[in-house]
Amino acid sequence: MQSNLVQVVTRAILVIGALLIGACSGGGSNGGGAPDTHTVGGSVSGLQGTGLVLQDNLGNDLPIASSGTFVFTTAIAAGSAYSVTVKTQPTNAWQTCTVSGGSGTVAAANITGVIVTCVTNTYSVGGAINGLAGVGLVLQDNATDDLGASASNAFTFPTKIASGKAYAVTVKSQPTSPSQTCTPTTASGTITNAAVTNVAVTCITNTYSVGGTVTGLVGTGMILEDNSADDLTISGNGSFTFATAIASGSTYNVTVLTQPGGPTQACTASSASGNVTNGAVTTVTVNCAPPVTACGTPNGTVVQHASNVVADETWAGAGTVHIVASTISVIAPATLTIQKCAIVRLGAGAQIVVQGGTSAGSIATLLADGDDPTTGIVYFVNNYANQRWGSLKGANANSYIQLNNAQLAGGGATTAGTRNATIEMHGTSNSTLPDPVLEVNTVIISDMQGAGVYLDNAAFTADSQFLAISNSPDYAMAMSAMALGSIPSYIGTANAHDEALVVGNANIFADMTVHKRLPIHFHTTGVRVAGGPPSFVPTVTLTLDAGVVFRFENISGTPTMMTFGTNGQSQDQNGVLIANGNPFDPVIFTTGLDTRPTLDTDYWAGIWLLTSNGSQLQNVVFEYGGGDASIGPVNCGPFDPSINQQARHTAPLLVGDGTDQQYIPPATLITGSTFRNNIGNFAIDSVWENSTRTFGPSLHNDNTFTSPGKFCPQSKNLIPLGCTIAGVDQSGCQ
Repeated sequence: MQSNLVQVVTRAILVIGALLIGACSGGGSNGGGAPDTHTVGGSVSGLQGTGLVLQDNLGNDLPIASSGTFVFTTAIAAGSAYSVTVKTQPTNAWQTCTVSGGSGTVAAANITGVIVTCVTNTYSVGGAINGLAGVGLVLQDNATDDLGASASNAFTFPTKIASGKAYAVTVKSQPTSPSQTCTPTTASGTITNAAVTNVAVTCITNTYSVGGTVTGLVGTGMILEDNSADDLTISGNGSFTFATAIASGSTYNVTVLTQPGGPTQACTASSASGNVTNGAVTTVTVNCAPPVTACGTPNGTVVQHASNVVADETWAGAGTVHIVASTISVIAPATLTIQKCAIVRLGAGAQIVVQGGTSAGSIATLLADGDDPTTGIVYFVNNYANQRWGSLKGANANSYIQLNNAQLAGGGATTAGTRNATIEMHGTSNSTLPDPVLEVNTVIISDMQGAGVYLDNAAFTADSQFLAISNSPDYAMAMSAMALGSIPSYIGTANAHDEALVVGNANIFADMTVHKRLPIHFHTTGVRVAGGPPSFVPTVTLTLDAGVVFRFENISGTPTMMTFGTNGQSQDQNGVLIANGNPFDPVIFTTGLDTRPTLDTDYWAGIWLLTSNGSQLQNVVFEYGGGDASIGPVNCGPFDPSINQQARHTAPLLVGDGTDQQYIPPATLITGSTFRNNIGNFAIDSVWENSTRTFGPSLHNDNTFTSPGKFCPQSKNLIPLGCTIAGVDQSGCQ
């Protein structure tokens, strides 16, 4: 009850007071006095920038300097509208201020609830990357906000930065593979009112030096190079670095361009190539071997050898001098090995005789073990100037000499029986095949007293490869005929007779191929190609490669005849000639004289294909043949009035076995061949008998005859019952 009374009294007092105020002011909306107005205001929060201007009803500009309350200066009449807006947003820092509760109608009190909230603007930071080649580049902004990049292009950090705040772009991780250094520019500052887009990150591939260490260098003038360039002269042991750095990811390859000399050394580079990564290359190693003494230069060590070698023995090389004052022997089963660059000096007439035993397998061997024609030679020389040493001699079929990269000079003081040869080898018998007991691989024989090589029933091994002989006053080689096919590749220089002289057995009694090496010189009355002891094979074939030259020299005026096969037997032995000449390199049969023959007795006789089934002659030259070997006449050749009978069998080529009727040649026996500078009655003498009583075949149609013979290129062959057919003598030329 008391409470209600108080409320009534209070309200009465407020009404009376309001009436009194209205009376004093001259009026209001209710009494005709001044209008009822109220202010508009509120609060600003978050303001950091400057220049914020608010408006009310698009006027009454009110600058705001800081967060807090504000009141517009112009009051608004009650019942009128108000509308608070932002006329100017703050700058420095740039912000966006928004108004809430900023519009409405003024009632009976001031407006104090307008809220202006200012939020600072954020902007992105970015730019462009150039030159990026590696992987793993990571950028940061303000030491955070990691951003990986894999290519040259534009970039933008994911986190935006508030206006007025600083930004700073840095490289957290530099790229690798290849290693690069990336540098930001225009990379820091303060965010204003726009995104940062001008940060430039420039990446440059790093370069690193290439070098290493040299050891063992004694000589001078060594030059290294990297990648075939950037030459670097090395003057001593220790570290080195090339002048030109190499980009990461690129290759390096260090090689020795020039080896050191004075003294000569061989230097090799190891760990010398690869890819430059992310640091200097310092691991290249150049190691120089000890100085090389030129092969054949004495090293100061001298060894005397006066005793026979009866057990395996090795003579040191590398410039060691071995003196053999007088002859010594290597006796089976011993092997004497002489190392490369050894110098063997032999006294006057001294020999090293390899003496195999007489039983099978009792072998003695001399091995000159060189391995290079320049840096790995074994030398055999005379111990005293103007005193020639003897020879290297193989005594029998169990005596082997193997010379690898050897040089023999000043030898040959032996006997005329072996033609004073520097190398003489002796085999078993002249009626058996020669024993292959001499192996030469890059051997040079020079300045000797006689021949270079003498093979007495011996031969070169099948794997012999190269032999050079120079300055011989005799024939370069001498050997039996069956060794001719074993001659290795050959070069001869300044020899009196750069030929292989056939000595001993001149007959060929087993199949053999003669290669183009050097001319073959026969100095004998006759050569037969036919089966002989011990096998007496029915057919023997002699094959001559293109360019082979056979030279024939008569003995005591008797012209030399080379006969293929036999006759006078129920079954003649067959001797086959395969001459494989070509137009540019024919097979040549010619005189053994050094000058052109002047007397008839100087001309050799010819080739007689007696019983020669299977022979074939292509591109062959016959010259200075046709000498009279006292054969015939046994055919239907032309009549020779000078002897009052049919012409004698004088021709460089005779074909046929007479009345045996075991060989009639094919028409293609000889093609593409040339007969020149011959004497004799014919070029081709037909010495076969045709049982059908017909003449032919003609052998001269595909050949050239500059010396066709006294009567004609080819005589007629023999036919049974004489040369008369139908009562008419048909003797004459084919």
